[in-house]
Amino acid sequence: MRLKMNLVIGMCAMSLSGYVAATTPPEPASMVFTSGNVLTMDAKRTVAEAVAIRGNKIVAIGSDQEVKSYIGTGTKVIHLNGKTLLPGFIDAHIHPVDGAIRLGKCSADDVAQPVAQIVAKVLKECMGKEAGASAAANKWIEVVNVNPSNFIATTADLDKISRTRPVIFEGTDGHTSWVNSVALKLAKITADTPNPAGGQIERDAKGQATGFLKDEAQGSVMAVMPKMALAQRIKLSQQAFALIRSKGITSVQDAWTSPDEMEVYEALEKSQQLNLRVRATLKSTIADDEAEYQRLAAIRSHFVGHPLIRADAVKIFSDGVIEYPTQTAAMIEPYLDGKGVPTTNYGGRYFAQDTLNKYVARLDKDGFTVHVHSIGDFTTHAALDAFQYARDKNGVNDNRHQITHLQIVDPADYPRFAKLNVYADMQLYWADPEEYSVGAVQPYISAERFDHMYPAGSLKKAGAVIVGCSDWPVDAAPGDPMPNTPLSAMQMAITRQNSNSSSSYFGKVLNADERVDIDTMLAAYTINAAKAMQQDNTTGSIEVGKLADLVVLGQNPMTIAPEKLSAIPVQYTIFDGAILYQLKPGAVATAH
Repeated sequence: MRLKMNLVIGMCAMSLSGYVAATTPPEPASMVFTSGNVLTMDAKRTVAEAVAIRGNKIVAIGSDQEVKSYIGTGTKVIHLNGKTLLPGFIDAHIHPVDGAIRLGKCSADDVAQPVAQIVAKVLKECMGKEAGASAAANKWIEVVNVNPSNFIATTADLDKISRTRPVIFEGTDGHTSWVNSVALKLAKITADTPNPAGGQIERDAKGQATGFLKDEAQGSVMAVMPKMALAQRIKLSQQAFALIRSKGITSVQDAWTSPDEMEVYEALEKSQQLNLRVRATLKSTIADDEAEYQRLAAIRSHFVGHPLIRADAVKIFSDGVIEYPTQTAAMIEPYLDGKGVPTTNYGGRYFAQDTLNKYVARLDKDGFTVHVHSIGDFTTHAALDAFQYARDKNGVNDNRHQITHLQIVDPADYPRFAKLNVYADMQLYWADPEEYSVGAVQPYISAERFDHMYPAGSLKKAGAVIVGCSDWPVDAAPGDPMPNTPLSAMQMAITRQNSNSSSSYFGKVLNADERVDIDTMLAAYTINAAKAMQQDNTTGSIEVGKLADLVVLGQNPMTIAPEKLSAIPVQYTIFDGAILYQLKPGAVATAH
């Protein structure tokens, strides 16, 4: 229930720890927002008019009159004129550095298209040298953001681009790549090469590699590709982080963080140019291995005390993706053949349950948050079993484990999230009726499973905490490298309706029963994401003493028509008490 702010002020004025001091004039604030619609996202969903910031902390919340005393000679005053002020958005599953590296590369823009069309584009537009790349890198022809849904390509197709230079098409999902014969040779992939742990090499009827690599099978090719220089990675990351902040995002949970990515974050933090709060979920594999546990602990220890970087979570992949033709998401029931007949394919079962149990229990004992990638219902059930095993072995704690994606979940597992305090980390921008979610999925799974795909509504009703995230750079669009914004995801979670007038799915709805409301989604990208990341004592809501990470929106998301949420402009992004993004500089700000 929301309370009018004057009720909260009336109660708090009686104590020294309240929202607004009631006696002697306070020390002036560095910045004050007035005349706004302040959605604090605190436990009572308090609504206010004004907020005062001193340095990087929130020092007062109340009516314009009550916060007026914080305005001094040097205070920057921003008159919001009814615009909405919220806690800064938090993306709890994103790949900022990976997304940065994709910027400027030859892109297929995540558009569903046949291989011949991409080949023609590459030959026409992408055969020159990439700006800033090394000579070794420019030997490679790299195409990013290939839409993998119903996409078929072989080495023969990519050899049409070049038979002397290695060529790689990288799927937007991060789970798929297609390479030409030169790249296969460089990676030493032959008919005799076994599937790596956690991956699959697609083969033809004669057992020869087709060039289609799934999940960890991509690693052998990535290993022979030249690494971008640190200076270039830093430069591109600064561009990507500015893009992220322009969407109102002030904290991120990097959901598969390698040493190379940690190197970028640390370099930017040291030079005071990071300007995001980063929680790294460290890249790892499911193995009961003491050396791996020690490696993870050492990285965490290294970043203890860092102002903007934490490394106290671990990410694991338990399966792949569900879309045809990849179909490596692990399912309880086998995939169908497209005509309703069960096949022998249950997806990628990349671990033994006993190993997963021991691995999760050890990380749980060591105090890590475990962040599990799971698309299929088999692996979600297995992950929940592992969390139950860890609880039985270690007792109840506050590690706030997470399962991410949750495209298909067995209904029997819905209540287990709340029971085990496991956060449901969901990319609800994907709950959009489109080729990747309908055409590449519906013919290949049962109607019962399809009818509850992305079960946000069911999980919420069962008591699960929904957490908002994008998985960027999984999504791209022509002219828009980051369409999956918090506001776009909120719109899709609430409407589940395709709003792309050029799409053949325009106006269609995906599983209306799984819709959630705006409060759920605002919380998912603010206070609940902060809770999942164990930083709710400092961010996620507008409360006195918390950090001044804020976003100003041009319209009120609580009252606007849901189908217009994605069009709400971000006016300001404030990080650590400083304005780092402004839509129209100087338009509504005055100084006193």
